Amino acid sequence: MNDAKEEVRARLAIEDVIGEYVQLRRAGRYWRGLSPFTNEKTPSFFVTPERDIWHDFSSNQGGDIFSFIELVEGVGFREALEILARKAGVDLSQYDSRAPKDLSQRKERILQMNQLAKNYWQREMTRSHEALDYIFSRRKLSKETVMEWGIGFAPQNSSLKKLLLKK
Repeated sequence: MNDAKEEVRARLAIEDVIGEYVQLRRAGRYWRGLSPFTNEKTPSFFVTPERDIWHDFSSNQGGDIFSFIELVEGVGFREALEILARKAGVDLSQYDSRAPKDLSQRKERILQMNQLAKNYWQREMTRSHEALDYIFSRRKLSKETVMEWGIGFAPQNSSLKKLLLKK
């Protein structure tokens, strides 16, 4: 669930989310406004975008966008995450451990196919003198670089599709 939380946090600006509930005005590095939790006349609610936090001096509360939504909407963390995920356009089902195993199995198969394709292209590279000359002589790549980056060669007539279908 932490991955989902970080994905949502990365896609949303805290001042934009809080700005939907509190009228904020720029004050140097901060944004400030009237507290949504107390009845006040002087702004004591501050948002610090570079740290992704907020603090309300009148009620002595603070936190991140999730704690703000929890307090303002009166919901728990899971509901706050769902509200913010909808705003951010994040699909939580891909992070849910209770989600169908089909999705994780599909991802695993795709990764296996990519690995097979990488190995296939590297084998094809070793069979082609032209590709070897280009990669090692003209481009001056080391064997370590080729292996680390998975560099290979795709000939005109490839049988990769047959190989993948057979696997």
